[in-house]
Amino acid sequence: MGEFQDNPSKKIIRTKWCKPLIKFIHEHLRYKFIYMGLPGIQALDLCEWIDYIDHVIAFQCRDYPNPSSTSQPRKRVDELENKLRELERTRKLVSFSVYDGYIEEVVLRGRDTNGNSFGQNDVVTIYNLDFCNGITSPLEVMDDKGNVQKYYKSQAIRKLLEMQRDIASSSRTKKFIMFLTINSRFWDKEADDFVTTAESRVLEDYFSKVNKLKNPEKKVRLLKSYVFETIRGYFTHCDFTPEFLPVINYKGTGGEWLLHFVIIGALSRGISGAPRIQKAEDFLSQSFLGIKNGIIFPFKFTNSTFPETDGGIDAVEIFCNSHCYKNVWLDQGGRK
Repeated sequence: MGEFQDNPSKKIIRTKWCKPLIKFIHEHLRYKFIYMGLPGIQALDLCEWIDYIDHVIAFQCRDYPNPSSTSQPRKRVDELENKLRELERTRKLVSFSVYDGYIEEVVLRGRDTNGNSFGQNDVVTIYNLDFCNGITSPLEVMDDKGNVQKYYKSQAIRKLLEMQRDIASSSRTKKFIMFLTINSRFWDKEADDFVTTAESRVLEDYFSKVNKLKNPEKKVRLLKSYVFETIRGYFTHCDFTPEFLPVINYKGTGGEWLLHFVIIGALSRGISGAPRIQKAEDFLSQSFLGIKNGIIFPFKFTNSTFPETDGGIDAVEIFCNSHCYKNVWLDQGGRK
């Protein structure tokens, strides 16, 4: 998990899409960030953004995709710890912790493979959830009684948002950014189930258009709508208003389509959860973004008949023009 081989597209996302947004939010909040996620043993994303980060909470499994076991070599965990220790030694980090195991297992069980308790004591500013497989693919784990338990990444995301909401006291405001990368390959049956159970009129209209498409376009558009509908629900249930930026659609090193989501959240309590400011139809009609020759551009599948709008290619500009930024992130005095 978190072990994607670096490729040109991933580097462009890291440097030209994510980093300017992190820099902008850093200038807005005026403090360094807490990072939580899956940096991988080379910690490429983390090293690229290190100027804006001072604390790291990382997860690293031993032997992907096999279930965690203390009998497996700790080589990958040790490599990541050594990398972060060097950043701490050179004073680029104030502190770090590495949890041994898959993120969904550690978060939902409350402990890692070595039995170390998992917890969160302060507000996380950057979630970097770079999943190797699908968000709907369960991790099967044998519990202490010998029963097989299924842990889902989507459940872990919800749990992390609940923990973020419940932080009682912090000098950091509850505003944050979540990077979420998902493989579209693991999702055929779940896509069918999602279409048949959707109750929203907006989604029904969307599905009527998407079902006329061919794969892979059909598959990635359904995945896009699933993530939006599911994760938006988790955010608002936990009192965070989310803003989804246009989705980057690119091919991984194995040739599969990967979707990179950026979700920017802020605490915004309402009577029954946070308000949903971003309209579903606006997000779903946005064109994907693609990467070619080092450039981010509005991506369109060959022979696509799907009606879509251009959402822009500058992450900071897109966010600043959003209703979420204007109505939640800014107060009448300018900055919060």
